Amino acid sequence: MLDDLLIINESGSLLFNWHPEGAQENGKDDLLSGFLTAINSFATYERGEDIKSLKLRETYIIFEKRDDLYQKLTFVVTTKNTELTELLHSFIHQIMDQFIAEFEPLLNKEFDGEITAYKKFKENVNQINYALGLDVLASNIVEIEQESTLKAIIYIEPKSGTVFYIHAKQYTEKEKLSFLIPLVLNSARLLYQNYLNEPLNWFLLNSVQSETIVVEPRKNIVIVKQFNLSNNIEKEFLSLEFFKEEGKYLKKPNKLIEKFKNIHWDLNIRQLYLVDLVGKVLYSKIFDKNYDCSEYIPETISFLTSSKKVNTEIYNRVLFYAAIGGERILTICINFNNFALTLIGNVKDFKDFDFLQNICLAIYKQLK
Repeated sequence: MLDDLLIINESGSLLFNWHPEGAQENGKDDLLSGFLTAINSFATYERGEDIKSLKLRETYIIFEKRDDLYQKLTFVVTTKNTELTELLHSFIHQIMDQFIAEFEPLLNKEFDGEITAYKKFKENVNQINYALGLDVLASNIVEIEQESTLKAIIYIEPKSGTVFYIHAKQYTEKEKLSFLIPLVLNSARLLYQNYLNEPLNWFLLNSVQSETIVVEPRKNIVIVKQFNLSNNIEKEFLSLEFFKEEGKYLKKPNKLIEKFKNIHWDLNIRQLYLVDLVGKVLYSKIFDKNYDCSEYIPETISFLTSSKKVNTEIYNRVLFYAAIGGERILTICINFNNFALTLIGNVKDFKDFDFLQNICLAIYKQLK
């Protein structure tokens, strides 16, 4: 992944260096900075051009220069994964902007050999690393390679939808993901901000064959993970009476309500609502009045509708459920064709995505 970050001035002095947490430092960063400065100087003075990148046998080195300060600076990042180029270019440009903004007075005077002041920039680097999702990339790749349920990870630039990076063990609809995921993300984010007054941390879509998309927005990147879980309920789920006759149960809502009144609900569910596709609440049950979501619930239908479309486009399958996690509130929308069962809970009560799925499966099994 990202192996090294070096910030070097024109004399070859190493002003700042950084390595990912857990990486073993060999203590040779000063030697490396001198070597890179020498190569860069040769290219500049002998060839009249700057080095933008350098490929060794295993290591790819990216250079960026800033000549508009008294101390001319070279920013360097190294990696062994050349597919990370776009992501690392974004990383290095953010590093440049923040480093110069933070230390411009020091950089606009002659270097006196003192570098202690630059050490605090480590926190900035960690924040940029997190904002771009680089902190979890290595562990996720290892998980994919170990043949786990995680099958793909995709990094999407949030504004343009450009795919910056992808690592997958299965075919991935890259173009569709880059277009559709930002649309659903914006819908879910506005839903939580406008009605619950809290930020969106993640959302997920789960198909009837347990293909799962988990989306985590960071400040400068959208991380998309694709899982293949073990439960395949497609035939059984679609054989439920709700999918057989269009609108049958909405014409007789009391009959529909009776089916859900007899379900044993998980203790982690704080509120539940049966909602039709125009947002009308047919039935509700409040277990905890501290979670007042009655005005919010009708608006979840727009999120569910877009989630159904995305799931069909990506997997060509029916959506089983969609969920959104904020700082406190968890929303689960189970798709029953012409209506939805919306569950409200506390995010902290749900251990992981398997736990969440098992709660939905338990409800479905009681309806069979």
